[in-house]
Amino acid sequence: MFGLFSPRYFKFYLLSLFLFFGCLNYNLGKRSFKLSDVFLPINLKNLKTNKSISIGFGSCLKQNGSLKIFDAIKKENFDLFLMMGDNVYGNSHRKDLFELRNAYKKQKQNFKKLNLDFPIAAIWDDNDYGLNDGGREYPYRDLSKELFLDFWEIPANDIRRKRPGLFHELRFSFHSTMVQIIFLDTRYFRDSLTPSNTLGAKGKERYIPSLDTSLTMLGEKQWDWLKGILSKKSDIRIIVSSIQFIASGHGWESWNNFPHEKKKMEEIIDGFDLDNTIFISGDRHRGGVYKKLTKSDNNIFEVTSSALNAPYPGDEEEGPYRVGDTFKSENYGLININKSKRLLSMKLKNINGETVRFLEIKI
Repeated sequence: MFGLFSPRYFKFYLLSLFLFFGCLNYNLGKRSFKLSDVFLPINLKNLKTNKSISIGFGSCLKQNGSLKIFDAIKKENFDLFLMMGDNVYGNSHRKDLFELRNAYKKQKQNFKKLNLDFPIAAIWDDNDYGLNDGGREYPYRDLSKELFLDFWEIPANDIRRKRPGLFHELRFSFHSTMVQIIFLDTRYFRDSLTPSNTLGAKGKERYIPSLDTSLTMLGEKQWDWLKGILSKKSDIRIIVSSIQFIASGHGWESWNNFPHEKKKMEEIIDGFDLDNTIFISGDRHRGGVYKKLTKSDNNIFEVTSSALNAPYPGDEEEGPYRVGDTFKSENYGLININKSKRLLSMKLKNINGETVRFLEIKI
C-alpha cells in the first residue's frame, strides 16, 4: 500500500540522504566546512558585538597522552583556542615522514573524540615540524608543512599554502576594539643554534647565545612581513611564538639563543611605540609569566603555557624577568579582554581549571 515509502524501504532512504549530504560542503565563515571535518571554522565576525572575549592557548600535546585537561578547557567557553606547537610528537628522519603521519592520524582521532565547540588556530614547534630543535636545515620541512596544513584543515586558498613557512595573522574587532594575533614561524627559516660548551650546566643546559649576528630566527621575508603588520593600527597585540621570547637564565631553546634577533624585535616594538605587547609561548614543558620593560619604556608581557599533557618536573631555573616561580604541572593559558571594565587578564590554569599564575593590565 505504501509502495516505495513503506517502512521496509525507509532505512534505505535515510542511508541515501546521509551519503548525499555527507559529500556536500557547508560554508560557515571563512572556509568550506565538510561533515568529515573535525575542527570548527574560524569565523571571528560574530565576536563584533561582544563586550568581552576569551582566548585559550596551550602547547605540548602528546598524541598518546592523557586528554584530561580538556575537561577543564571545555568549561571555559573560549571564543578561540591557540595551539602553539608540539601539537603532536612525530619527529621523523624518513622521507615519507612515517612517524609524523601516524602521530597526526592518532591526534585527529583524539580531537574527534573531544568534540570541541570552539575554533582552533595553530602554529608548529619542533616536534610537529619533524625535527627536535630543528630549523631550516630540516630537509623535509615542505612536506611537513603540508601535513600540518592538512591536519588543521586549512583551505586551499589560504596564503600559507602559497608561501614558505607558516607565519600568519588574525585580526578581528569587538566592541570597537581591534585585536591582532600574530603567529610567528620560529622553525622554517631559523638558522642552527650554538651548542653549549658545558652541556647540562645550569643556564647552559643545551645551547648558549650565539655571537654571530648573521644568524636569523625569522628570516628576511618574515621580518619584513612582521614590520608591515605591526604598522597596522591595533588596540591589542598578541604575538604567538612557539619558543620563549622574554625568558632568560636557561640554556634551552628561546629567543635568547640569538640575542641580536631578540634585540631587533624589541627595537621594532619601540620603533612603533607599542606598549603592552603580549607574547604567548610554549615548548618548555613548564609554565610561567614574565614582564619586561624596553629601552623606550614599553611593557612586554609573556605567558608560557606548557604542557597540556607532557610536563617535566625539573629544577627551578633563573628568571630575571619572571613573575613568581615556574609551574611544572599540566597547564593551559587564558587571555580575557573585557572592554567594559577596560581590563585584560592573563592567566595560567592547572589541569583542574584553577588559576595558578596571573597578570592583569588596563586597556
